Amino acid sequence: GLKKITSKNKKGKRGNGGGKDDVEEVEIEAEEVEIDEEEDEEKEANEELAKDEEENSRSVEERGDEDMEEEEEEEDEEEEEQKFKALALRTALQSTDRRLPWEETFTIVPPTPLPFGQTDTAGARKRKRDSVDDENEQEVDNVVDIHDDLKREVAFHDCALEAVHLARVKCIKAGIPFTRPEDFFAEMVKTDEHMAKIKDRLIFDTKRMEAVERRKSNREQTVMAKERHAHRLAEKAKAKKAHMSAVEDWKKSAASGRKNLGGRVTDMEEEEERLRGLGSAQNKKRMASNKKYGFGGKRGRFKQNDKKTLDDMSKFNPRGGFGGIGQKTTMMKGGGAGKKRPGKRARDSARSK
Repeated sequence: GLKKITSKNKKGKRGNGGGKDDVEEVEIEAEEVEIDEEEDEEKEANEELAKDEEENSRSVEERGDEDMEEEEEEEDEEEEEQKFKALALRTALQSTDRRLPWEETFTIVPPTPLPFGQTDTAGARKRKRDSVDDENEQEVDNVVDIHDDLKREVAFHDCALEAVHLARVKCIKAGIPFTRPEDFFAEMVKTDEHMAKIKDRLIFDTKRMEAVERRKSNREQTVMAKERHAHRLAEKAKAKKAHMSAVEDWKKSAASGRKNLGGRVTDMEEEEERLRGLGSAQNKKRMASNKKYGFGGKRGRFKQNDKKTLDDMSKFNPRGGFGGIGQKTTMMKGGGAGKKRPGKRARDSARSK
């Protein structure tokens, strides 16, 4: 539109000789046209944005509806699958049933089912939503996770206990004894030798654990005894140090007291020295005995020579004190050589006579 207006403006200039009024009018009309075009563009842009927002909102709603529909479909599929499994199990049981009496089969099916199921499945989520109390707004979840070992075993125990109670009632009605008689002998599954080995192993493990505990307690007692001994030594040293400091203080106070009293108070050490001096003097009774009886002579060391005995050669015999050279003689009282002593055999024969 702007190009058409400018072309018309050029033609008007050529035809009218370029009047100023016509030029101004043409410029005003061009500006108005530009403003109108801008407004039209803004309207178009706003309309496009509104359309995009509507499409986005519709897509979000459609996606939410689709997700809800998918969840519901999954839940329905799981329920149908569970129903199918239950029906298949019931059919299998009916096909294997030979119409035998209960006393022949002892089949017990507890009425309480096992509360198994994973908590993150769609069926569990639906059961949670169905079990919500509107008044208290609290969820009641009785589903046990199959991966929880403790809860799984407890569920098995409860189911078996319920079946046992039902079986007891039926056995009593049918007159079937189920208690063990007093004289019943049940052979052990494991032999006595095997059980003896297990017992020995348990005893060995128990003794080993006791020995470990004993050694541990002995170590602890040793450490505690060392600590107590060190504590006693420290206390003893501390008491000794305090005692010596008290004695030094007493000595200082006693010396200052003697100075103040002009020497009229004696010290204990001086008194002990005086008493030792008195005891060093000889006893009069001992002195009298020594004078009367002497000292009793020398004791021991008899064969030691002095200078006088060493120089005395009067009793020296170069022949060794024998009568003849090379012959040993017996010196008798009367002097001269005596008889030769008989041999041992002669002496023995003389004694036997």
